[in-house]
Amino acid sequence: MDQIKLPPSRPEIKEDEQQSIVGNESRASWQFSLDTLRANIAPYSADAQEAIVSAFLWCTDPLHPVPKPDFAIRVGSSDNTIYKILAGKYRHPETNATLSPSPALIKSIKDFLALEKKRFLAGETKLVKTETLGRIETLCDLARESQTISFLVGPSHIGKTWALEKYYTPKNNHGKTTYIRMETASGLGGMVRAIARELSISEKSNTADLTRRIKKAITPDMLIILDELHLLANTYRKGSFFACVEAIREIHDVTKCGMVWCFTNLDEVRAASQKELQQVWRRSVHKLTLPNMPTINDLTAILKHNGLEFPASDLEVQIRFRDSSNRLQTIEEKPREVLRQLAKNEALLAITERLRYAGNIARKSGIPLNWSHFIDAHLRIVKQSQPKEEWI
Repeated sequence: MDQIKLPPSRPEIKEDEQQSIVGNESRASWQFSLDTLRANIAPYSADAQEAIVSAFLWCTDPLHPVPKPDFAIRVGSSDNTIYKILAGKYRHPETNATLSPSPALIKSIKDFLALEKKRFLAGETKLVKTETLGRIETLCDLARESQTISFLVGPSHIGKTWALEKYYTPKNNHGKTTYIRMETASGLGGMVRAIARELSISEKSNTADLTRRIKKAITPDMLIILDELHLLANTYRKGSFFACVEAIREIHDVTKCGMVWCFTNLDEVRAASQKELQQVWRRSVHKLTLPNMPTINDLTAILKHNGLEFPASDLEVQIRFRDSSNRLQTIEEKPREVLRQLAKNEALLAITERLRYAGNIARKSGIPLNWSHFIDAHLRIVKQSQPKEEWI
C-alpha cells in the first residue's frame, strides 16, 4: 500500500481521556441525528448532500471518531460554518437566501473522506483480500444494487464479521453503508436502538418513534448490514424474534434499501419454528453460504501476506526443546497437517493468531519467518492450554 501523507489532524489525546473523548465529546460535537440532518440539508445539491452525510456518518462512527471542530479544520472551514451548513442555516448575508456549500468545500470533504478511509484500511494490517472476502463483497454490492434482502450464512471465525465490519463498511462508508451488530436477548426495543445508534440517531425515544426516525434516515441507495442476526432469537419472550423480523422487513419495504442479513447458523433459527424467517429466505434472490472451514485458497493468500508459502504435504519441521529434566527433546510436525486440523476444528482465528505469535518468535530469533516458527508458536499455544501436572 502506498505511503500516506497525512495533514495535521486531531490533537493528541491522553490515554486516560480517550474513553471520555470517544464516548461523549466527539459524538456530542455533532449536534444532529441523521434523520434531522437529511431534512436540514434537503435544499442542497445531491452531490453536497451525499458528501455531508458521508462525513457525518464517518466522523460519528466509534471506530474512527472525529470531533466536528477537528473536521472543520481538516476541510479548511470553521466550526461555525460547518454548523450552519448542517443546520440548514447557511444563507446569503444580504438576501438571507439558502446557499449550497461551495464546490471547493465539497471537494475538500471528499478528499478528507478518501484520506480517512485509506488511513483506516492501512491500519488493518491483518486484513487480506481472500477469495471469501471477495465473495462477501460481491454479495453486498448485489444487495445494494438490487435493493433486496440478501443472506450471508457461515460458521463462527470464518471471516464474516471481519469482511463486513473491517473491510466492506470502511471501504464503502460514503453515507451509503451502515454496519449493525445485533445483541443477544435484546428484543425489539434493543434491536431498534442498536440500528438507531449506528445511524447516529439519538436513542432517547420509544421504539415506535425510533422506528419512524430510522425510516426517515435510510435512503434507497443505502446498504444496511445486520450482523449476528441469529442472536435476536435468543430471547426469553416468545414471539420477540418474529417481531424483530417483521420490523426489519417493514423498514426495508418502506425505504427500499439493500440489506444483508448475516447469520452464524441459520438452521438453529429455522428449527425454532420461525417460519417467518423461512419466507424471507425463499424471497431472497442473493444468498451466500460459506464453507464450514477456511479454504485452501483463503489460507494461501493469508500465508503469502505473512511471507509463507502454503506448505507441501511432505514438508516436515523439527522443533528442539529441553524438557522439565533439562534433557534435549525433538518434536517433528507436518505444517500442512497442523493447518488442516486447525482449519477443521478451530477455524481462521486460531491460524492467524499463530501467525502473529510466530512473527514475534521470528523477530526475537533474528531469522526470517519460516514454518519452524509457526510450529513453535502452535506447540506453545497447545501447551499453555493443557493443565500442569500436580505432584501427589
